[in-house]
Amino acid sequence: MPGKVTDNVEGLMNPPKVAAGTGNPQRQKHLIVTGDDFGRNSRINEAVEHAHQAGWLTQASLMVNEPGVEEAARIAKRNPGLTVGLHLTLCDGLASCVSAITDRQQRLAHSPALAGLRYAFDSRLKPALQAEIAAQFEKFRGLGFQPVYWDGHTHLHLHPAVLKLSLPIATTERFRVIRLVREPGWGLLPVVFKLLSHAARGRLNQEKILYVDRVFGLRHTGQMTTRRVESLAASLPPGWNEIYFHPGAEPADLDYQVLTELLNVEGITLGSSRELIGENV
Repeated sequence: MPGKVTDNVEGLMNPPKVAAGTGNPQRQKHLIVTGDDFGRNSRINEAVEHAHQAGWLTQASLMVNEPGVEEAARIAKRNPGLTVGLHLTLCDGLASCVSAITDRQQRLAHSPALAGLRYAFDSRLKPALQAEIAAQFEKFRGLGFQPVYWDGHTHLHLHPAVLKLSLPIATTERFRVIRLVREPGWGLLPVVFKLLSHAARGRLNQEKILYVDRVFGLRHTGQMTTRRVESLAASLPPGWNEIYFHPGAEPADLDYQVLTELLNVEGITLGSSRELIGENV
């Protein structure tokens, strides 16, 4: 069992980077940069830490049942400026225990489409699904992390059945922020997730759960390059935005010096879900 990492959320050792000369606060560009799959393995964990210490990555979404989770907790403890959230994993990963939604090795269905169909149409899976969701929230807190935000591996947290089961737990635990996937543009996946995000908004607003205005990363999942991230950052609209990527699993390391220098050029304030919460207190 890893040591507690409660001090990870007691304050930012490294305050968010604020662009100079941003002018009207209502026109301010805020950017959250998230690394997904934290805890999956050492390669990803090391890449998350490197991206954070380079001044680019502000938060990381933790898979609590993967082999690298204890190492990830240690990394978070020594980097208290890194905001850590729960990366709810209900496919393509390990579950907390063997159940009706896993095989005999605790592996969840590899395909998110298959998992989503099973959760939607096989009512016999509901008890196991509910128990797994609750177990992951509990393990996240047991690692010593304070509740800030949650999202989902392959965005399965937006599946109606999953959201219905997870939202009461998240609100009870006082998680304040969720990722809605609303990437501008067209295409099958962007449209699907826009519809799911739109369907979720009413309940989220009712529960006072926060989310950013736009999220980027879906179109180039696993294929984020420095040039692509530069292009996204350079075209950010005012308001709160998130760019997520997969450190350690992209085709090449990003050039963080180039990206951090871009912040002042484009008038972007870099922060995390903690700053989003602070602005809405």
